[in-house]
Amino acid sequence: MRLLTVVRGLARRLSLTQQVALMSLIPIVALGFVLARVLQAQIDARSLADASRSIALIAKIGIQPRLSAHALHYGLSAAAVKSLDSQLNTRSTSSSLVRLKIWNMQDRAIYSDDHSLIGHTYPPSSELRSALAGSPQPARILTPSPHGENASEVGLGQLVEAYVPLRFSSRGPPAGAFEMYFSYSPIAAEVSREKRTIAMLVAIGLALLWAAVYRIVSRASRRLRRQAEENDRLARYDQLTGLPNRTLFLERLARAAHRDGSRAGAPAILVMDLDGFRQINNTLGNQMGDRVLCEVAERLREELGADTLIARLGPDEFGILCPRSEGADGALDTARRVQTSLEAPIALDAVALNLEASIGVAVLDERAGDLDTLLQRADIALSRARGHLSRVEVYSREHDSFDASRLILLGQVRAALERDEFVLHYQPKLSLTLGRITAVEALVRWRHPEHGLLAPLEFIPLIEQTALVRPVTLHVVDCALRDMVAWRRRGIHLHMSVNLSARNLLDPELPSQILERLRRNGVPAQHLTLEVTESATMVDPERAIRVLDALRGSGIGVSIDDFGTGNASIDYLARLPANEIKIDRKFVAAVCDDARADAIVRSTVDFARHLSLRVVAEGVETEAILERITALGCDEAQGYLIARPLTAEQLITHLGAERREAPARRRRRAAGALAGSRSRV
Repeated sequence: MRLLTVVRGLARRLSLTQQVALMSLIPIVALGFVLARVLQAQIDARSLADASRSIALIAKIGIQPRLSAHALHYGLSAAAVKSLDSQLNTRSTSSSLVRLKIWNMQDRAIYSDDHSLIGHTYPPSSELRSALAGSPQPARILTPSPHGENASEVGLGQLVEAYVPLRFSSRGPPAGAFEMYFSYSPIAAEVSREKRTIAMLVAIGLALLWAAVYRIVSRASRRLRRQAEENDRLARYDQLTGLPNRTLFLERLARAAHRDGSRAGAPAILVMDLDGFRQINNTLGNQMGDRVLCEVAERLREELGADTLIARLGPDEFGILCPRSEGADGALDTARRVQTSLEAPIALDAVALNLEASIGVAVLDERAGDLDTLLQRADIALSRARGHLSRVEVYSREHDSFDASRLILLGQVRAALERDEFVLHYQPKLSLTLGRITAVEALVRWRHPEHGLLAPLEFIPLIEQTALVRPVTLHVVDCALRDMVAWRRRGIHLHMSVNLSARNLLDPELPSQILERLRRNGVPAQHLTLEVTESATMVDPERAIRVLDALRGSGIGVSIDDFGTGNASIDYLARLPANEIKIDRKFVAAVCDDARADAIVRSTVDFARHLSLRVVAEGVETEAILERITALGCDEAQGYLIARPLTAEQLITHLGAERREAPARRRRRAAGALAGSRSRV
């Protein structure tokens, strides 16, 4: 047991090839031992068989012709004894002959080279009895006993004994038996020589076998090691560019995070993809696309150096680990270097390609959770970077609509619709020409049973990415029209605005569904305006125009929300079937302090007038802003100065208070509107 423990301990310290060599040596040694024993036993058996044949031959040729059945029965005469003695003295039988005896059927020794035994009767041994019965007894090795008929051989060492029946007719019974003893020493010496020879040959053969096995195992081990290294390379490196792949990227990121226990100067990752790479593949072919990827990989290596890990994470997506980035600032510096490295055109045969890259940045911090989350954050930042002029974005929780809690909320939307948990708040719009509230914008809230009242940014961005956007939008329209009907019964007539998402503009059934709801509630189509952002119309411009044409053709108003923040061209904006634009709040809020913001608002109003569009200013929070946008010619104002979003009942109360407002304030607003109209003239 201790030997086995020692062997196991030794095996653990050896290489795999050495372990196999050691473990294969043990059965080979055991096999050699067993084989040697078997061969030695066969040598012993063969030696005794040879002795048996020799004794039988001596009996048949040298002894039996000098005997007769009568002599065996009655005993030999002195002359016959003398003749046998003479025959034995010729040494023709064997130089190692020790004793010879001839027995008759009465168990009496009628002859022996030891004459003192002649004529004596001894109790027969089992071998002698079998020989007298006619069964030859094979040679056997014995040590003489001091008792009985073998007493005279005591002291002669080990002997080989054999019995041969003596017959004088081929079918008759034996007339006696011939017994002969040889010294075993010469035979033992020969057997020992043969055993040594056999042992040496077995040892050499097994050593050669073990060497062959070791060589085979060693070569197989080297092949397996090379194959394992190749498999590891294939599993961790991209075959096209030679860069590490996602698996190795995450492993290196894990090591970098482990080294940075203090989080000071935390490592950052950049996820970069090539803008328009699919068009390169579709236009020039995959082979050209592969050459572009290899060129990009080479430029990144040259620009960032060996200290920065660069990996290929997807078809045209690269990951960059900056272990000493010093946070977001260092990562942004790396992103600028990456963009600079791609500025020079890539020459492919006769084609020169100009590449741009979008880059998302995420910094490892205590809130990152795990590395997969960090990579996901970089992907989220990359999605936002594609829509920015700089094409670079750092992850921010405010922009993340894909965390686990929001996914849970998404799973609760259908049940929330069934339980009527979505409610509307309304933000009033002030008509700058009439000086009173004439319209409201419906803003959805979620009265969640666990989280309370949720703002739209906590669930709308996630819903907009799914098919749930249709039932939620229609639910908002239903609630807005229902409240409009209730207000009308109380003598309150307001214009209603409802927001649409980009996915709504891809739904060709939307116009008919909204019209059916207008008819059901008895609300004129011209009293409803649907607001769409400039960026939402750019998702699929042609389909968006078809849906908006259908809405506008039915009398429903169309408003372009957040005007000035998207990437739509003037030509495309002119094609949109809109009757209203809403200037984004960031321009309106700065109109009194920033000459550029003032110029943007002024030019937007002029642009709208030439296209016969109404203008709504968002984000009006001070009297100075209100007076300025009135002077610039805006038609409506919306913001906290007018009112914060209100429930349907709160809106009624607010409208009552607004009717009781001082006439002087109404006149001041009207005067501002008149001055604005004169300035436009």
